[in-house]
Amino acid sequence: GFKTIACCLRLVLCVCVCGAARPRPRLTMRAVGSMLRGVRLQGIGHRNRSHHRCISCIAVVVVSTVSYWAAAGLGAAVAAFAAGPRMVDGRLAALSLAAPFYAPSRVVMLQASATPTPPGVAQSFEQKKDALKRCLAREYRSFFRPFEADFYSEDVSFRDPLNDLKGKEKYRGNVEMLSGDSLVGNVLFRDAFIDLHAVEDVPGEDFQVRTRWTLGFTFKLLPWQPQALFSGVSEYVIDSEAKVLSQRDYWDTINLQGRGAYTPEAPFAGLGDLGEQLLPSFVRKAEEHAPARSRRWELLRRAERYRIYRDVSSGRTFAIPAPGASTADTSAEALAANLRSHGLNGGAVLWARTSGQGELLSAPPAATPLSDTVPGVELVGPHPWDGEPPPE
Repeated sequence: GFKTIACCLRLVLCVCVCGAARPRPRLTMRAVGSMLRGVRLQGIGHRNRSHHRCISCIAVVVVSTVSYWAAAGLGAAVAAFAAGPRMVDGRLAALSLAAPFYAPSRVVMLQASATPTPPGVAQSFEQKKDALKRCLAREYRSFFRPFEADFYSEDVSFRDPLNDLKGKEKYRGNVEMLSGDSLVGNVLFRDAFIDLHAVEDVPGEDFQVRTRWTLGFTFKLLPWQPQALFSGVSEYVIDSEAKVLSQRDYWDTINLQGRGAYTPEAPFAGLGDLGEQLLPSFVRKAEEHAPARSRRWELLRRAERYRIYRDVSSGRTFAIPAPGASTADTSAEALAANLRSHGLNGGAVLWARTSGQGELLSAPPAATPLSDTVPGVELVGPHPWDGEPPPE
């Protein structure tokens, strides 16, 4: 009886040792026969020590099994790090613990989503550029959680109407501050968001990529908790490996010019725009429309004389005069002219109720005061907000 148990334990030990090996050796019938003969020969003339042999075999199996788990888990971890995947949320630790139940081919399959191109296969510039676009889509949608540093050069530069910095770590610090992931950002901001509207090529510029976005946050350091909103574009200059060399941000309020082009801002223009939004409501010239603050209307463009929104419930894209716009800019005709100056086309005239949850009307109701309702126009395509950002 003890010899039978010892034989089984030896088989288990062999299977464990074979499973821990990389690559796995073949367990042939000849090997099994040799093991059985070994057990049988050891038992001849030693019946009085069979109990001790059984305990020894059990100890060997336990130690070997523990060693197998440790070796297999360590091997999986080393293989994962060697392959260089981006593994987050504890997936690497889970993979190490579960490694004994996976063949090496299974580990490769888990890494395939992070590395779509097979190792050793060269990517074309267009493939690398497409990968960068997908990276940007992921970063914007997650508010740079995480910041995918591999797509940026070490000396990447960033400039917008408020900031001018250089270096990957400074770039990382800037996005972490805006998203509230740094100590300074956590003290200054809350409810920060960034909406990605498009990731597109720049016509005639192979080494540039452009994104369209809306950024918002609440400045919680001030007692009245003001909300600031910005819309604009980011123009990325890339190298032959499709790594970002520089990023230049433009705001629709201060950089947008004729035919939809963007030009550098005047000194301190960005500081003036931000400062105006941080003033208490009783001091500000005008406050952003309530449906935009509550995000019932998705802000697409915050231009100096008009706003472009997408109604979340109906999906309609429309333009209305900017809050506090002069009388000359509040008519539907003036609004259409302002849109044409930026290369956009207005369609059917509508009326928008700007209080509460917001409402789009075909005509102004007689009972509604004019201060609560403004004229607007539907936006006619093609326009920059027609398409969808690329998938992640």
